[in-house]
Amino acid sequence: MVDKEPWDFWVLGALRDGEPWHLKDIYAAIETLKASGYIDPQLYRVDGKWRERPNYTHVVRSTMSSLKKRGFVDHLGKGRTGVYRITAHGLRELSRIEP
Repeated sequence: MVDKEPWDFWVLGALRDGEPWHLKDIYAAIETLKASGYIDPQLYRVDGKWRERPNYTHVVRSTMSSLKKRGFVDHLGKGRTGVYRITAHGLRELSRIEP
């Protein structure tokens, strides 16, 4: 099972500048962690479970949903599918969980 707090940290960290980010840009930010060894290499595999997407993209999408429900990110609406921005509450949470 993936430890939840690091995923919150990695996703909120990608959004920390306060600008709107598309999911594909968040995925690219997570890709930069690949060489660091912080993320289980199995999550970079494509096993067909989520079509042609690497497995970690499902974890990111799930994390985004959880962050949105907790008020840490806003999903920017109509016509901007997959675009998110960190909230002030999310910035406080990021400060709390940063190492």
